[in-house]
Amino acid sequence: MQKQTINWLFLLGAALLLSLTMFFVGNAMVQSNNNNQQSAMGITNTISVMGEWKASVSPDMLVINVSISELAATTELAQTQTNDKVAKLKEILKNSEIDDKDIKTTNVNAYPEYDRSDTNGRKLLGYRTQQSLSINVSWEKFWEKWGNIVTQISKIGGVNVDNTYFDLKDKNTAYAGAREKAFTDAKAKAEQLAKASGVTLGKPVMITDNSYSNVPGPIYYAKDQVMGMWSEASTSNSLSPGETEVTINVNVMYQIK
Repeated sequence: MQKQTINWLFLLGAALLLSLTMFFVGNAMVQSNNNNQQSAMGITNTISVMGEWKASVSPDMLVINVSISELAATTELAQTQTNDKVAKLKEILKNSEIDDKDIKTTNVNAYPEYDRSDTNGRKLLGYRTQQSLSINVSWEKFWEKWGNIVTQISKIGGVNVDNTYFDLKDKNTAYAGAREKAFTDAKAKAEQLAKASGVTLGKPVMITDNSYSNVPGPIYYAKDQVMGMWSEASTSNSLSPGETEVTINVNVMYQIK
């Protein structure tokens, strides 16, 4: 009789343990399914909006991108010729009161160059080296002095002025006020949607900042195809920096109650 009681208690305990195990496994499966649905459908109980603000600011810097390319019998000779022109370029910039910190080398390249039009196969022409530099001009009334700089650079020969554009030295300062107004715009939209749907707006749970500026990069001069020199008439006119448009987009996701 005692043995039967022990067996009965053992079976009861095993059944209870099995029931608890199935309960916890089932609950975990339900929770996992909910998580999967949430991942597939996005975060629930939220309102997602985008706020935007545009502001116009005056550029305070002119960027001039130049490149030098030399072809010679050896890479060493081509590099020497390139370095010589870079030195002359930096001397011009120094005389124009441009600091070394405002001159940045952006690319250096060296490779063999071939004439592929030869019917007997490609013919080695020599070795070419290339160097590109970015020059930031940011003194007072910088836009009025760029023509003289470009004209002086053109006298070196073999220096290409690739592009010129206006920019901002400190974009964060220009963006700060517009970013706050973009967030205010996003909050106003979220409050309007919450009121229309009969819910209460909670705290933001996700914020994404997308900022960009519309910086024009026009070509202000043309290269003389015969002489290979920049036209002094086209570089003597002063530029007008105008204004740069800064656009801030802020994506905000709010909880709703």
